[in-house]
Amino acid sequence: MSSVYVDEAAGSDETGKGTQELPFKSLAFAVYSSDASDNIKYLIRKDATVDYDEATQSALKKAKKGADGIEKKKKKAEELAAREDGERKAERERKEKLLEESKKIVLEEDSTLPKTTKVQSQRHTPVELQLFG
Repeated sequence: MSSVYVDEAAGSDETGKGTQELPFKSLAFAVYSSDASDNIKYLIRKDATVDYDEATQSALKKAKKGADGIEKKKKKAEELAAREDGERKAERERKEKLLEESKKIVLEEDSTLPKTTKVQSQRHTPVELQLFG
């Protein structure tokens, strides 16, 4: 029978491994992280001044519900990430298609219009010009 350690005061759900040296912080995460077999003994303590005690049945029942919640959150986050990745990919493809279409545009001068001429202003201040024609 293997043991999984939970220290609610000094443990960590991010870096914990369930060992006595690196315990989990919450019983729910310990249940979520460990195998689903019944041969696991969950040892828990509230702070470092007391010894580890075996988790009660009611605490395990509550932890299993918490573990289900953690699993649902993880699946939802994965689905959201996949959906966002798909949206980003579709947006990237749309932009690439638009870029390729814009590369096909050719600007040509209309030969029926008079030729353009450059005009230089003698003033150093901006001037508004109205063009007619």
